[in-house]
Amino acid sequence: MSQYAFPGTNKSYRNHPSGPSFKPRYGRWYLPLVAAIGLGFAGYNYYNEASARREQVIRDEEKRLALNRQLMDAYGSKESLEDVQQALDAYHQRP
Repeated sequence: MSQYAFPGTNKSYRNHPSGPSFKPRYGRWYLPLVAAIGLGFAGYNYYNEASARREQVIRDEEKRLALNRQLMDAYGSKESLEDVQQALDAYHQRP
């Protein structure tokens, strides 16, 4: 029998009482969400690396200044021969 012989028996053409079935499309939010999470993670890593580099530069600068102070103390005044000899000994002993 055909669907035209008995109208109303074909359930696919019947109107739904609650309206058409609407399923939300979450797929369209997947790519922007993953991109936002990735950008957040990249920003966090960049901030941590920048602060670590800044701290390393500060430590290196403190070491350099300490070495300079040490050398200036060793080479201090060169008014006598003993001061010059002391400066040469300190120069040869440094790493």
